[in-house]
Amino acid sequence: MQIINAHVHMIEIQAMLRQQPDLELSTDIAVFRDLEKTLSLTDPGILLSQMKEAGISQSVLYACEAPIVYASNEYVAGLCNQNPAAFIGFASVNPNREDAVEVIEKAIVQLGLKGMKFHPPLQNFYPNERRFFPIYEKAIELNVPVVFHIGTTPFGSMVKLNQADPLLLDEVACAFPELRILLTHLGTLWHNESFMVVEKNPNVFIDTAAYIYEIEDLLTENLLERIGEDKVIFGTDYPMPFGITGRERRMYARSRISGVVKMILFDKEGKDSGVAAKGDLFDISAGGVSFFLRISKKNNARLLLGRAVGLTIASVPGSRFNIGGVVKAVRSQPIVGNEYAVSVQFDRELAQKELKNLILTARENTEHP
Repeated sequence: MQIINAHVHMIEIQAMLRQQPDLELSTDIAVFRDLEKTLSLTDPGILLSQMKEAGISQSVLYACEAPIVYASNEYVAGLCNQNPAAFIGFASVNPNREDAVEVIEKAIVQLGLKGMKFHPPLQNFYPNERRFFPIYEKAIELNVPVVFHIGTTPFGSMVKLNQADPLLLDEVACAFPELRILLTHLGTLWHNESFMVVEKNPNVFIDTAAYIYEIEDLLTENLLERIGEDKVIFGTDYPMPFGITGRERRMYARSRISGVVKMILFDKEGKDSGVAAKGDLFDISAGGVSFFLRISKKNNARLLLGRAVGLTIASVPGSRFNIGGVVKAVRSQPIVGNEYAVSVQFDRELAQKELKNLILTARENTEHP
């Protein structure tokens, strides 16, 4: 099977700084704290080696004509020409330019790029304004898809969030039903609105370039059945999210586990509230655990979100492992009435030895009852 990563950034840091000599990358904005480490990953050689390691056949490289994450159409086209089997390029232009249509046509026709990428907050425009419609008409004429950044950004007060509202793209999709539109990042906190737009419009798709801990909770079987698996495109936002570390990857690397968990709800003072429940374990990571729990009323399930809890995990009869945490997700299970999948984030990271022992003892108990 061929795997294509449909969301990759190759940043021209020197060109970005030449164009914006007064640009200040304040470390008060989270995205810039680990910028030096992240930018090293934009070396095409490192990208190619990581693609090989991960089994990725091709990557879609995004140009970006914006003050931050800048990459020119010419730069992206050059990388694609050097590595035609591995890279596919998408063009960019600031839509506010008077010659935006001409720039896009040159990038597609002459440079050989295969689509368009826009970042409304960084490029300071509202994509549903009629003055940008000639760009979409050109995309239809050239038969190329158009990608829009959707949802929150890590750029703080540099940008306006309302320019990344997915409902703006619903207007565009209605005006141009032949235009293929890709929303990004699973909507980044505008998840439901983004999924609504994808479900409603046959010409709108969405990519998975989100934080790794969000994807499993968001892309449930119910959702995929509702919007269609073919409407969800794989992408990673490489080399972002900025500052993701090996420790964070270990925190969210899940393993299947069986057993029982007892959950005690704490009150606002952090004391035992006297309310407890038992559930069946189904997966665990260094950062948290998930289990099935019977809950009599839907409102009670909602009240669990954000609650501090104490857990006693028994992966084999007679074993006990105690840890605290916070309920991060509660998802209904449609096949079994009143059953919910509850995810709890631990209040500390499990040591690898602790995690390994829990998993191994559970497996041994399953294999040798």
